[in-house]
Amino acid sequence: MARPKKDGRRATGIQGKKGYLYIVTSQPVIRDGAKKIEKRWIATGLTDTPENVKKASDSRSKLLGNKSIPVTDRNITLPDYTDYILSKKKREVSETTYSAYFYRANRIKEYFSDIKVKDVNEAMVESFLDGLFEIQHVQPRTVKDIKVFLGSIMAMAVKEGILTYNPVKEVVINKNLAAKYVKDKNTDEEFFSYEEAQDFLNRVKDHELYELFYLTLFFGLRREEILGLRWSAIDFKNKTMSINHTVTRGLTINRSNTTKTISSAREYPLTQEQIEMFNLLKKKEDANRMLCGSEYYDSDYIFKHADGSLYYPDYPSKTFTKLIRKMPELPQDITFHGLRSSCVSILVHQGMDVKSIQKWVGHADIDTTLRIYAKVKDKESKKEISDAMTGILPLKDYTDNNDTT
Repeated sequence: MARPKKDGRRATGIQGKKGYLYIVTSQPVIRDGAKKIEKRWIATGLTDTPENVKKASDSRSKLLGNKSIPVTDRNITLPDYTDYILSKKKREVSETTYSAYFYRANRIKEYFSDIKVKDVNEAMVESFLDGLFEIQHVQPRTVKDIKVFLGSIMAMAVKEGILTYNPVKEVVINKNLAAKYVKDKNTDEEFFSYEEAQDFLNRVKDHELYELFYLTLFFGLRREEILGLRWSAIDFKNKTMSINHTVTRGLTINRSNTTKTISSAREYPLTQEQIEMFNLLKKKEDANRMLCGSEYYDSDYIFKHADGSLYYPDYPSKTFTKLIRKMPELPQDITFHGLRSSCVSILVHQGMDVKSIQKWVGHADIDTTLRIYAKVKDKESKKEISDAMTGILPLKDYTDNNDTT
């Protein structure tokens, strides 16, 4: 009588046990908020013979190729599952983008608390989104971003077998609440006209950030690009400036030799006047270094405090807002980012074509350039029409306040 085989491995993913063959898979499982690897044994019903090992291997290939094996505990709570998705996002996106997901995730986790993923339904999602408006007074764009992220979480849950359908997919954001809580204006869309940009620079010519504001306006730089500008990026001999380094604020301040997109990495020619400006900034830095001595914080960054310490990423934005509040004649809703759009406004005023403008400011998508271009043209055309209409239709004289006839 033949001796029975010992239990053990027969082929990749195939194990023999008590005379039968089993398919063995390893899968990540989240339990108690921790990711673990567990083995799953799947009976084939085949006896442990050399001929059946090939059949079991074929069955394993079909199983892995055609069936999505559940990888997560079906009783996991939505906050724990959201953390699991966040851990995957951290590997896929930049630090700045991850911080946006992190803050969206916090709102989701706070509301759903200990609710299990499998118990989430459309009514819960609607209540959650409505509460973002009514309780937290969140802006519609932010609500939309949170809904999209929650939808992607639930889509993954469907894929992993926790849910049979995505409860976010059919939920619509309440338009009445969105209209009620939206800001009067999209401040990110505000920008200076050609004349307003000149007026602003004339008013801040003695300010410590004058050169920073000037370069942002002239080249249409993003905040992370102007803060990431280093002396090594200025070629005094060939009169060029390279945009190849950024300073961003996510969960931490991130300084890296990368730009937002491939098209964001670019090189600009510098005028002789701009070269002289950089020379003056360099002399100022050298003087500050001598004055502060060993207390000076040395770095290659161009824009920083007098003692060499680096600007916090929000510093230019907050300073710009304070300055604008003291200039009621200029647009009060413009933000620091609006200086970038103002560059587009000036280039449109100068008659530059859209493609050239896109390359100058480093827009990855020409639609962004076209949107600002159209708004500038609309603003200018209305001004032209107003000027043309003035004097055509007579208006009585209102300079005499005593005239009541």
